[in-house]
Amino acid sequence: METPHPDRAPSSLYERGRGAPAPGVPRRRITGPGSHADWAFPFAAPGKPSRDEEGRLPARTAYAWPFRQIDAAALPSRGVASPVPLAEFKATVAGWADDVGVISIDDPAIAHEVDEIRYVYPHARSLVCLIGEENKPSMQSRYLPSANHELYSCEERIFAMGHRTVAYIRSLGGESLTTTIGWPQEVSQRWADKIWPLSHKLVAQAAGLGVIGTSRNFLHRKFGAYCLIDTVVTNLEFEQRDAPITWNPCLSCNLCIASCPTEAIKADGDFDFFACYNHTYRDSIPGFLDLVHDLSKGRRRRFWKRWNNAELAALWQALAYKVEYRCFNCVATCPAEIHGQFHDDRAVRRLYLDETLKPLTQTRSHEDEQFVIDTPSARERYGIAPGTWRTASDAAGPVSRTVRLVPLQRVCSLDVDSMMRNMPHFFRSQEALGEEFTTQFVFSGAGAGQWVLEVQRGRCRVRTGIATAPDLTVRCEGRTFLEIQQGVRSAPLALLLGRVRLHGRARLFLVFPRIFALEGGERWWHRALWMARRRLRSRARG
Repeated sequence: METPHPDRAPSSLYERGRGAPAPGVPRRRITGPGSHADWAFPFAAPGKPSRDEEGRLPARTAYAWPFRQIDAAALPSRGVASPVPLAEFKATVAGWADDVGVISIDDPAIAHEVDEIRYVYPHARSLVCLIGEENKPSMQSRYLPSANHELYSCEERIFAMGHRTVAYIRSLGGESLTTTIGWPQEVSQRWADKIWPLSHKLVAQAAGLGVIGTSRNFLHRKFGAYCLIDTVVTNLEFEQRDAPITWNPCLSCNLCIASCPTEAIKADGDFDFFACYNHTYRDSIPGFLDLVHDLSKGRRRRFWKRWNNAELAALWQALAYKVEYRCFNCVATCPAEIHGQFHDDRAVRRLYLDETLKPLTQTRSHEDEQFVIDTPSARERYGIAPGTWRTASDAAGPVSRTVRLVPLQRVCSLDVDSMMRNMPHFFRSQEALGEEFTTQFVFSGAGAGQWVLEVQRGRCRVRTGIATAPDLTVRCEGRTFLEIQQGVRSAPLALLLGRVRLHGRARLFLVFPRIFALEGGERWWHRALWMARRRLRSRARG
């Protein structure tokens, strides 16, 4: 998914592959299964799909990236032994960077990204991680422009750090480059997928500069969440390398969970990527795609039911200047840089809660406009009938005090492989209460392959292969199911025409639009049925 700042924005499932811990470094656990210590990279590494039990290759498991795997054996050796020891190198770089760490290209934390990194720079031997500190009061301000300006200012500083590091490496006889900390990223080739070749947070964690917290933000051991990261890829080789640390500030805090206005951060360690993405990044790709889709509908009355002038002005500002992120609560309420005092001193904790957590939570949850994924339960919770997309504004207060439903389906995958790997992100657990089943997908034609989707205990898991006893088997061309997921093909019509064939509990196929947040109907009869069901439920409760 789109993450303009891979070191700031929440990780999607693609950043979870940290590999095995270094020898002697114990795995860390926060609140049980699903914590950041247990994230597993769920698919074969790019270019290395494994065969199933019958010896057949599964659906393509490489990323949607137009690269060919580099044959390292065919490349001339361009590695350069560093003429200075690691300690001296880091001390010099620390003269302009706020912190620095170095790992090898062979570090298991980035094993799943090695081919992509070598596509960017084939002679990579080491990764130099640079940290830029952000101004804490700016990031904690309830006035979002202050926080956004600080983020972009720190970004410019860290760009300069990278340039100086590249020049220093050149003076040592080596070569180096940086990838991307923010834009531009590879949206034209990999949307919607992992659009960066190098995960800076994984590098920083492997270099012992901090850890990835419950919020999926990188937490520096000194600066906490108030930092940005960039990585210099170089052909310098060092005899020593940095190692991860066992420090963990996320043992019993949970302030990011309490302050998140979208409930994206879960107490059990899970993270709802799209809940955060569609709110915080509203004035970025999600809002722009939403605008274009609504303009294509060509119905003036419908358009103004979905958009107001404030939203259009925000998009203009993002296109003309820079994106204004709509929430930094998980950063601003994180006490990682003072975690010792926070946990040990009740007075410090009370002051932090009163002066930081409560004001920000109030602002984002009750004063700012909310962008919520459009699902049946969200419509029920906020009383938004089909054919409308927001709550009424408060005539006595700011127009922004509304809840706006946003369609998740418009974040479309471009290929079957990406679509299936992203199904756990599209899954809405609150819509699947009581539903437990296993579905076998057998795709033919373009995107051919076999996938297993399991819904158990409010969670969705997807893997390649064959299920032993699926409750439902779906057979169709891969392109057909992709078009259904994108909203350009009707599922009922595909069933009637035989384009989709079901075996087993066919009713489960009708559950998919609800639990994977496909756009619902908006005609008058949809509205009438919704209001009738709402009245019946109200009478039953009364």
